[in-house]
Amino acid sequence: MICVHCGTALELFESESSTTRTTDVQATITGEPSAWLYDEAGVPAGSIAIYVEGASKPIFSSSDDEFVIGRKIDDSSERLLDLSGLGGYHLGLSRRHVRIRRVGDRYDVTDLSSTNGAWLNDERLTPNQPYSLPNGSQLRLARMRLFVVFRPILESQPKT
Repeated sequence: MICVHCGTALELFESESSTTRTTDVQATITGEPSAWLYDEAGVPAGSIAIYVEGASKPIFSSSDDEFVIGRKIDDSSERLLDLSGLGGYHLGLSRRHVRIRRVGDRYDVTDLSSTNGAWLNDERLTPNQPYSLPNGSQLRLARMRLFVVFRPILESQPKT
């Protein structure tokens, strides 16, 4: 079995509950995030949208103050953006890979000690340390590239 995107041979695991293993395969880079097509006007004020590489519509949009990006966890009480259906397991995504948290009119991202690491605009994140997440940032989780767009609520705008 091989990856349809990069041609890498995929190793099949006996169980989806097994631990994600570190991989030496690098992410395929297909252009700068600024070249990605996305609709910023479609992101409501006070919300954040997550785009996966190659998609013109967000895979997730939220006005929550905090959520985790990872793979399905049966017993989690956290708000989770589950990327299992987008190949998260085979791309090295941990069950709880990163946390995104609203801080005032901006967001922070924290690597939750993921097995295969997280990068913000090509800078590797130190686990359990929050980093400011600028609007229009590229976020790479293991071998999955995401693009983050948010629109803060301006003081002149009413909160919904």
